[in-house]
Amino acid sequence: MDSQSFYDLHAHTTASDGTLSPRELVRLAKEHELRAFAVTDHDTVDGIPAAREEAESLGVELVPGVEISASFGDVPIHVLGLFIEYREPWLVEFFAEAAERRIDRVHEMVAKLAKLGIDIDPEEVFARSSHGTVGRPHVAEVLLERGVASSLTDVFARFLGEGCPAYVGYEKVSLEQALALIERAGGIASLAHPYVLDNDGLIPEMVSSGLPGLEVYHRDHSPEQIAGYESLANEHGLLETGGSDFHRPSEEIRQLGCPHLSQDAFEQLRAAAK
Repeated sequence: MDSQSFYDLHAHTTASDGTLSPRELVRLAKEHELRAFAVTDHDTVDGIPAAREEAESLGVELVPGVEISASFGDVPIHVLGLFIEYREPWLVEFFAEAAERRIDRVHEMVAKLAKLGIDIDPEEVFARSSHGTVGRPHVAEVLLERGVASSLTDVFARFLGEGCPAYVGYEKVSLEQALALIERAGGIASLAHPYVLDNDGLIPEMVSSGLPGLEVYHRDHSPEQIAGYESLANEHGLLETGGSDFHRPSEEIRQLGCPHLSQDAFEQLRAAAK
């Protein structure tokens, strides 16, 4: 790991679609000598209490966060909320309701698969998510285990991707709603992995809607993309965030840590969230 990787503001645990428990993720952060890192599970804050307890015992700063599934017009996006007050009852209730909608979605996907002659038990899917949110990746894992497809990519291409016979969409909050939720929770919002948009022209429009931050640094951003996002951030006065988008240990890709995120940028985010 790059010795200058002191921060990581985008990482997932078993509370959503990561493979490490919150405590295990904290231990990995300690092993990587991070000064601070964020738990940003998808549409849930359930992993934060255990992560915070472990972080305090190991002397690592935990940034409470979340990654909200949202939309900007017809475009699906993800919005990171950093330095949030995750214990607010209204926030916990909001994500609990979102979890119920995810469960309903799994049942709908299972029903569609049954019509295709592929019978799986919803409980098999739920068992794949040891804690927290459940979704298409967990359905895909069951299908792969059944030998229905040759790879996860194949599963999504044939069955679960948008437009495929077992795809089930879900209602997302708007960008404006996500920003309002994060602000109410005392946090600072950032557009996650903007390269996924494949349309940087949308970012200034999001700024006009109140977007305060941009994930300039992401594991999958090329040097050219990073330079472009740095320019956009400077032009529009956006706070810069960065992270590995960690989901699972791998020998092929970098682990926790975002070498490009400076201490100054981190402290600016902390100050903006207060």
